[in-house]
Amino acid sequence: MPGDPGCLICKKQVGQEDPPPGGYIYEGRYFAICHSPRSIGTAGTVIIESRRHFLDFGEMTSVEGADLTGLLRRIFPAIKEATGAERLYSLAMMDGVPHFHLWLVPWRKDEPTGGVAYLASEHQMSSMEEIEETVGKVKQSFYRGQDSLILRRRSPGPRRSHGAANRR
Repeated sequence: MPGDPGCLICKKQVGQEDPPPGGYIYEGRYFAICHSPRSIGTAGTVIIESRRHFLDFGEMTSVEGADLTGLLRRIFPAIKEATGAERLYSLAMMDGVPHFHLWLVPWRKDEPTGGVAYLASEHQMSSMEEIEETVGKVKQSFYRGQDSLILRRRSPGPRRSHGAANRR
């Protein structure tokens, strides 16, 4: 059941709204990551949405904040690699949908403007095929090496014994 029955993001996360283009990149306990709607962002524009319904950073728990930081450290390089972006602009307004969501907008060197001027300018809409291909590349980069990381966490390796036999 969504946190707020009228919230577009809450409804989308439980399947009551159309899924994001290319599906979710990541679905975790505290956050989900997806591509922006085709009509709003170009290929590679990614949104991190909170699972819990809250408005902004001030309402985020310390556990959610720590989780978000870890996700940002993984998703930034994944988007840059997938899009060839030099920078990512991050933007959180919550005006259109009052639910925490952080936009990550790729910026490339060949763009005629940068910064706020770039964010305010009109961009050509990407094709659904281009968005789905970019989402696939972001997912591949985001999850690269995760299997070995999980295996390392589960197998601590040989343990040292501190018994009498080792005190010689």
